[in-house]
Amino acid sequence: MKRALLVGINKYPDPNNNLHGCINDINDVAGFLTAQKQFSMPDIRLLADERATKANIIERLTWLVSGAKPGDQLLFHYSGHGAQMATRSKKGEIDGLDEVICPYDFDWTDNTALKDKEFAKIFAGLPKGVEFIWISDSCHSQDLSRDFKKPVPGIFKVRTMTPPADIAWRNMSAMVSVVPSKALAKTAKALNLALISGCKSNQESADAVFNKRANGALTYFLLKSLNTKTPPSLRQLVTTINKSLRKIKYPQEPQVEGSATLLDALFF
Repeated sequence: MKRALLVGINKYPDPNNNLHGCINDINDVAGFLTAQKQFSMPDIRLLADERATKANIIERLTWLVSGAKPGDQLLFHYSGHGAQMATRSKKGEIDGLDEVICPYDFDWTDNTALKDKEFAKIFAGLPKGVEFIWISDSCHSQDLSRDFKKPVPGIFKVRTMTPPADIAWRNMSAMVSVVPSKALAKTAKALNLALISGCKSNQESADAVFNKRANGALTYFLLKSLNTKTPPSLRQLVTTINKSLRKIKYPQEPQVEGSATLLDALFF
C-alpha cells in the first residue's frame, strides 16, 4: 500500500497570515509521487486552505495510517505555518514549550493547535517495517528576530505566525526559565517514522519564489534533489538540501530525525 496525505494552507482567516507557496508545494509533491513513485491518485488525499482544519487533518491522518502493515509506504506532507506555544501545569506554572503546526482554524489555543502528543497518539500504532515519512515545511521558531526578518531576495515571508502579546510573553517566560521544549523531532525519534523539517526549532522556513513561482524552500529543493539519477538516502537528501540553501544564503537548516533504519533508506 502507498498512501499520502498532503496539507497546504495559503489562506488563513487573518489575511496578514496568508502564504503563497503552500498549495504549489502539495500539488508538486502529488505530481512527483504519481509520476516518479507509483502512487495512485485515489491513494493521495489533499487538504487545502479552509478545509485544512484541525479536525479534518486528524481525520485524514487516521485514514493515512489505518491498516498499515510492513512494506507499506506512507507520506504526510504539511506546508503552512508552524509555531511554538508555552504550556502550563495544573498549578498554572509554565512547564514546557510545544512545537505545533497551525491548521486553518488555529487560534493559539490547545483546542486548535496540533501538538506532538496528538501526532504521537495517531502514529503510535505503526508497525515496524512501514516506511513512513513526515515532511513539515513550516517554522517552529523560538526567536522572531532572526535573519529572515532582514530583506532576503526571493522570500515572500516566513512560515511562522506572530503570537498575540500575552502568548509572546508566555513563550519568552518559558525560554527564560529554560523549560524543556517538546519538539516534533522527539516524537519522530520515539516512533517508527522519519521527520524532515524545514529548519531547526529556533529558525524559520522560507515561503519563497523560484523561477517566478511560489514554493516553500524545503519542498522546492527536496523535489529538485530527488529528481536525480542516483536517489539519495534521507540523510543524504537533507545534506544536499542544506547545501543548496547555503548557496542562496537562506538562513534555515532543514533537519531529519527518526528511525535510523529509515534515515539510511531511500525516499521510497
